[in-house]
Amino acid sequence: MFVAQGETLDERQIDCVPDDGWHAAMGAFADVHYEQTAIYGSGQRGERSSHILLRREGTPVAGARIGLYLVPYLGRGMALVRFAPFWRSFDVAPDPERYRTAVAALVDEYCRRRKLYLVLRPRPHPDFYPIEAKILAEMGLAGSTSSMLDRYFVDASLDEAEQQKSLDQRWRYNLRKGLAHGLEVRIGEAPADIKTFQEIYAEMVRRKNLNYPGVDLPASIPDLMRLPERMKMRIALAYHDGKPIGGIAFSVVGDLAYYVFGATSDEATALNAGYVLQWHVMRWLRENTKVRWYELGGPGDPGIRQFKKGLAGKRGVLLAVREFHYCPDVTARVVVGGLFALRDARNRIQRWQRERRPSEGRRSN
Repeated sequence: MFVAQGETLDERQIDCVPDDGWHAAMGAFADVHYEQTAIYGSGQRGERSSHILLRREGTPVAGARIGLYLVPYLGRGMALVRFAPFWRSFDVAPDPERYRTAVAALVDEYCRRRKLYLVLRPRPHPDFYPIEAKILAEMGLAGSTSSMLDRYFVDASLDEAEQQKSLDQRWRYNLRKGLAHGLEVRIGEAPADIKTFQEIYAEMVRRKNLNYPGVDLPASIPDLMRLPERMKMRIALAYHDGKPIGGIAFSVVGDLAYYVFGATSDEATALNAGYVLQWHVMRWLRENTKVRWYELGGPGDPGIRQFKKGLAGKRGVLLAVREFHYCPDVTARVVVGGLFALRDARNRIQRWQRERRPSEGRRSN
């Protein structure tokens, strides 16, 4: 049974907020994510984008972008909420009732009115995800058991000495080896930095014959750079003898830092540039931001898992994250059951493909 409570709202804006207005609203919240931007939503294959923005006395108080997967002629399908709703404003103490209000609005619009199957993936955060997951369960949404959304986090608030101690012994050894090569690391956001990173990434994709379906984030970097300051992307580049050999695209989005993806040449791998790049990014975060947590993404294949686990270290976190489902419409449940079967088959194929190729690419070391 669905249980809805929460605060009273003045207005729901549904599918009518222009992209620049949406991004301006997002900039006021601490719990936003790139997958909630119009940039990301417009690039997904096979889905329509929808959004809802809640206001109280004219001020945005919560919102979410939703990917719609609809079956022609049936008027049924799935509404997928990725790492939202956002509800924690920077200038207001978090009130869990506001989260309830946002979830109730999603259920009302997409389940009751549009008769869709709602899949909600809360934003992974070591401090707030447990609160949101508890509320979703109390409201009657069913949690999944998949580990697909699990995330590694580094405690970026540690000083350099503490961070060194936190690292896995092998990760610390590889970092020392990389630092011994005297690589130069530059962190910037200039058009030249973007172009250099995109070139390294494109060469890596060709060399490794990689294929990442969905949004083309490297091509979207210039747009992500133009987001409000609290969401913009940055590039870290490693140079050896004056030549760029690898890079990381990272960001501070709200109250979290994110490793978005990386690109390396064969030379960068041989010189342990991935270790050096991550070390410099954490130093930059420590010196330029107040974020505590640096998200590395999911475990991935065994090589990537070992790298991220070692970087998260003793003081980091592997956060188990579930997605939550709700659907009172029988027809929608049957339709989406078929979509889930196709998704599971695709994931098995992609997992098999990852295990057959080197551990390099998006969110790699």
